[in-house]
This record gives sequence, C-alpha cells and structure tokens, in this order.
Amino acid sequence: MVHELRIPTRWNDFDALGHLNHAVYHVYCDEARDAALRATVGDFEAWPNVVVHASIDYRREIVLGTREVVVRTRIVDVGRSSVRFAHDLADGAAEAEAVLLAWDSQTRGSREIAPAERDALSRWSVEAP
Repeated sequence: MVHELRIPTRWNDFDALGHLNHAVYHVYCDEARDAALRATVGDFEAWPNVVVHASIDYRREIVLGTREVVVRTRIVDVGRSSVRFAHDLADGAAEAEAVLLAWDSQTRGSREIAPAERDALSRWSVEAP
C-alpha cells in the first residue's frame, strides 16, 4: 500500500537558488513517515522510534512557486526491531529511503517489534493489487 501525503510548501523551504532546499526533503519525508505510522501502529507516543538511516537521491529540482509536494511512502520491510521506508517526492523529483528503529525509552535502546505491531506494519507494506 502506498500512503500519499500532500505537504504545502512554505516560502522559507526554498533557497537562494530558487528551488527546494535539500534539507527540507528530510523534513517532508519525516512528516510522511509519521503519517504512515499513525495509520498503522499509532503516533510517536504509542510507537516511539529513532531514525538510524536516511538517504535521498535528488533527481530534479522542485522550483520556487511550487505550492505543494506530494510524498508517496511505502513500508518496504519490517525487521526484528526496524522498519524500512521508501519515499517518492513530487513524482520522481527525489527518491528517499529511511530505516526507523523501534525505541525503548526505559533502556534508551532498540526493542523488538511486538507481534501485533509487526502484523499491522506488514499488512500495510503489502502492495495493493
């Protein structure tokens, strides 16, 4: 399943070159992952996590004046304690990947993903026919 999030751009998201600043792509992906997690296992309070990997391939610029950016997010893999996400921003302007680790605030470390969480995340990661 693909989760689609439409994010309105702000004037300060753009840089002096007249395109979306490279750092803003990470913020947009973070918002998209949060939306995907809320749709599966709950918000951050219910499912605390930390980012352990993030990468972006920039394919073409998103120019000043663009009113919104559509971020399509898929859950690619659910591991023992991590979830891998793939993002498509603005119809291929950028492709991103991130891995989140399920977090235990008591031990300040990773925790195993519970069976019910795994089921919810795995169901959501299956591509619709």
